[in-house]
Amino acid sequence: MTSEPGGNLSRRRLLRLTGAGLGVLAASGVLAACAPPPADKSGDGTTGSGAGAQGADVPIDSLTLALPSSLSTLDVGRESGVLNYLVAVLAQESLLSVDPSGKLGPGLASSWKQPDARTYVYTLRRGVTFTDGTPFTADDVVASIDAIRDPKNGSALGYAYAGVESVKSTGDHEVTIRLKAPDAMFTWTTTAGGLLVSSRAFLTRNRGRIGTAKTLLLGTGPYRITEFAADDHVLLERNDAWWGEKPAVRKLKLSFVPDAGTRLVAMKSGALDGALGLASDEARGWESHARVTYTGDRSVVSLAFDTAKAPFDDLHVRRALAHATDREGMVKGILHGKAEVADALPSREMWGDLMPASEVGSGYDAIPALSFDLDAARAELDKSSAKDGFTAELHYPNSGPQLGKAALALAASLKKIGITLNVKEITLEQWVAELGSGKQPLQFLWYFPVTGDPAELADPYLNAAATATNIAHYDNGTVNTALDTAKSATDKDVRARELMKAVQTAGADLPYLPLWWARTASAFSEEYVLLDQGPFAFIGPWATRIRKSA
Repeated sequence: MTSEPGGNLSRRRLLRLTGAGLGVLAASGVLAACAPPPADKSGDGTTGSGAGAQGADVPIDSLTLALPSSLSTLDVGRESGVLNYLVAVLAQESLLSVDPSGKLGPGLASSWKQPDARTYVYTLRRGVTFTDGTPFTADDVVASIDAIRDPKNGSALGYAYAGVESVKSTGDHEVTIRLKAPDAMFTWTTTAGGLLVSSRAFLTRNRGRIGTAKTLLLGTGPYRITEFAADDHVLLERNDAWWGEKPAVRKLKLSFVPDAGTRLVAMKSGALDGALGLASDEARGWESHARVTYTGDRSVVSLAFDTAKAPFDDLHVRRALAHATDREGMVKGILHGKAEVADALPSREMWGDLMPASEVGSGYDAIPALSFDLDAARAELDKSSAKDGFTAELHYPNSGPQLGKAALALAASLKKIGITLNVKEITLEQWVAELGSGKQPLQFLWYFPVTGDPAELADPYLNAAATATNIAHYDNGTVNTALDTAKSATDKDVRARELMKAVQTAGADLPYLPLWWARTASAFSEEYVLLDQGPFAFIGPWATRIRKSA
């Protein structure tokens, strides 16, 4: 779970952070085609929740929603950002799904089993077709995975299949994946975070051109993409041949509107029916004009210190910055309380069924708490190799204004202890290019998880073996061993214990300073409602859950 071709930082892992707080789609990321509320046409026995009083049978001819940034491609293998997934999961599906609460469920596979620690067998849904009318087959799944694994394609998702030994069609409606070694996280790889299925014919015919304005995407999902204008919009139309329950929205326009003021003006004028991925401070301005919903999305914002470069190779410097960071003030003042001060990279909720909440709480309480205290910050700096102070830079993407405000607040505090922090806003593309490049020893890590497993954050960012994603260049033998043990463990309790050991040990070493676990804000006019806005609400075909208000 580390790299993409060329050794660069996995764009899928990092772009999942970038969407002005869009939540888990991406990424964050890792992203899965959410199990829709199907009227099961396949006879596979899966069920879902209906809309009840929310107007399930009331059609919506068209809907226009704003997104906070643009896309350069629809292909998540090329640009694996939060917004890329937001579009792609409406058109393409994966073998397994993740529901809004974060639970695994059927997708294009009606069922799956694991006969041994290295083997996964998927029984495919029958009667499914692609939006071009061709039937969905087991060979299409094999072709889609092979395309990701082929280094010539340069897919950003290739790292997820590094441990795969073989992918085979073992029946007309069966696919078997064999791993080289046990990997406790692999089940999540066959959700949309690691796999969006297309047809072999489409992949072969359009190699190198998938996701462009001319080629678009081909999938089996509830919508088909009809138009893509980079830097402007995406148009989608309902796929009436979809195997699930027919969505209420027939046509959907997703407009790219980077400027917050422009978005709000468009909403007030009626040009928009809503917006996704609103920053907390921006969302407050929408509350008198739309129905705004805040949902904890398990995303994390953290400072990342390059522990291989001075002055951040000095623990005392890292501790000085931690004491100079008013995290509670950031949550209250910048995020208006729409977040929680973070103790570690994985949120407490990410542990799910792996460990009881009380044990997670006890484990996190054992991580040294470095409260906002400028006197303590000065004392730590005096013990360091940079006791006379230093100058550093911190860049933030223009799609994350809340990160910029946090950086400026930190700069003001650091100035009082003799450290100069120059804060700079750069484009999203520039920011992503810098992540993992080694050029900036102090960076923001902004990540949206797409699984209910803490290893999604712990393994790539704390394991020294993860050279392409471990942007702190952190290397601790105890942590490495714990993470490797957790990866291969088949016993849940062993996994939980080793993962917590890794998180606690790293917490004391401070390669990252977690700032907050955020909430996602979405806004809809009073005429519409998005059902089931759980922490993983946008990891699947979210538009199928839009209804007319009761």
